[in-house]
Amino acid sequence: MSDQLSVISYQLSVISYQLSVISYQLSVISYQLSVISYQLSVISYQLSVVRRLFLFILPTPHSLLPNS
Repeated sequence: MSDQLSVISYQLSVISYQLSVISYQLSVISYQLSVISYQLSVISYQLSVVRRLFLFILPTPHSLLPNS
């Protein structure tokens, strides 16, 4: 009986360790996803700036009409 309890205790400690490793890996993934989210927001902002620049530089359709 004592041997079985020690085996169970060991198995539970292994499971506990594995769960802590999984928890750490999930926290790393969470951090990486937050970095990706930030990078995407920066890209989105940069694209909006580029779009505004193009709209400012490109002529509007009515400016292409000849003067009458």
